[in-house]
Amino acid sequence: MDVATICFTDRDSGDEAIAVVRVAGGAAGLALSLRRSGDIEVFFGRQELEQLIKALQNAQAALPGVNPVV
Repeated sequence: MDVATICFTDRDSGDEAIAVVRVAGGAAGLALSLRRSGDIEVFFGRQELEQLIKALQNAQAALPGVNPVV
């Protein structure tokens, strides 16, 4: 089941990019694709997914001009 598809421009390379989040069986999948550099998809269990979410929240809080969600 697809959960979200996010289209964006990679801030490092400037390449067009896409991120797809999905659930397959008992795992959450994250696919990342750059138009010129290929694809990768990885699958997380619940514990690893929680660690990834926490790490992304920490990265968001560290960005300038971003107010953390409470």
